[in-house]
Amino acid sequence: MTTQLARNARIFFLWGTAVFLALIGLTQSTHTALAHTRVEVGPYAIVVGWLQEPPIVGERNALTIEVTEDEQPVAGAEATLDVEVLYAGRTWRVNMNPTETPGLYTAVLFPTVRGTYTTRIFGTLPNTEVDVQVDPEEVLPASNLHFPEPLPDTIALQEQVDQLQTDLQTARTWAFVGVGGGIVGIVLGFVGLLRRKSD
Repeated sequence: MTTQLARNARIFFLWGTAVFLALIGLTQSTHTALAHTRVEVGPYAIVVGWLQEPPIVGERNALTIEVTEDEQPVAGAEATLDVEVLYAGRTWRVNMNPTETPGLYTAVLFPTVRGTYTTRIFGTLPNTEVDVQVDPEEVLPASNLHFPEPLPDTIALQEQVDQLQTDLQTARTWAFVGVGGGIVGIVLGFVGLLRRKSD
């Protein structure tokens, strides 16, 4: 009887462990899926995300673009689709490269500032015009992953250097004005002294 109870307890424990691990896996896959954005154009689905997540400022990365039709991968889409990345009013055309996985493409990108890099995919797929904009996961500053102390932000440092150079140039300008004013004062004083002597 005791042996039977022990066996049942072990089976229950194994089943509980299996269910727990399955739930963790489901949670992880759901999290990964949420980091990608899906749009549908006619019978096609386009899913855009980052190859390395989370995307970090200053680290080489790539946008991933998955194209399927009725859940089946679409090969050769790089021949008829173009990709642009939009950020703060700027537009940059990137190459859409096929991978070894059918229907999966990459567009190499080196994000230099934090924020959202809107991705525009346009062109044609068989019998379908495509022109969609997708916002993949936001690019984060590298300091979010630094430990125990964040490294200096190179962009912030450059802004400080630029400000110091501007301040230095302003100080130089005022110094020249001051020297010029001093010279004028000396000349006027000398002229006044000569007039007094001549009187």
